[in-house]
Amino acid sequence: MPRILCVDDSSEFFLYLTSVLKEHSLTQAATISDALRLVTNGRESFDLILLDLSLPDGNGMKVLPRLKEAFASKAVPVIVLSSDSDVVSKVAAFGIGADDYISKPPDSSELRARIEARLRSANSFVQAKKQVVYGDLTIDSDRMSVEIHDAAASERNVELTPSEFKILRLLTSRPGHVFTRDFLIDNVWGVGKYVAPRTVDAHMSHLRKKLGASRVQIETVLSVGYKATTKNSD
Repeated sequence: MPRILCVDDSSEFFLYLTSVLKEHSLTQAATISDALRLVTNGRESFDLILLDLSLPDGNGMKVLPRLKEAFASKAVPVIVLSSDSDVVSKVAAFGIGADDYISKPPDSSELRARIEARLRSANSFVQAKKQVVYGDLTIDSDRMSVEIHDAAASERNVELTPSEFKILRLLTSRPGHVFTRDFLIDNVWGVGKYVAPRTVDAHMSHLRKKLGASRVQIETVLSVGYKATTKNSD
């Protein structure tokens, strides 16, 4: 059963959604803060997000990029639901990562059709992304394995701890993108857990040593965080 996060403070609208989307499991987050806690605590997983723009603690636009980044490896679609149907709002939403934009109140048949279409597309992406090749690394999320392929086409397994694997999977989900330490802590160890910055640095040091024979490297961006890049081949 697909899991959908509905970021909307209206209990009436949430009841409407539960009646329209009976074959789905819906969770409500009434505020931006509630939504961020749900998606970054490491215990909740969603297949699609419905996002209202008028929320008690701010405009949904400001949380949209965070929601996309939190599920970067799964490419969870975000559909904006808003009573504001002008073209400028739609363009702005698509510009920062929205996958669809539906005006309120939505037609129930259209809403179901668009959600099912986005879920099918996301599922295809996830199936294709279970095994990712980046540089000379093959990262398999099902087997939690990492292999280095050298120029002679031989393979070498890289033994990583669960935390190291999560870090590498996040970094390689968006090569060249800089992930902050706070984001890594929230998505690897979980929101609310105290993890010292030097713990993150230590994990990066261990990862670098274990990936020493690979062309994939983890770069430090001073005062910001880390990113994955590849060394140029000789």
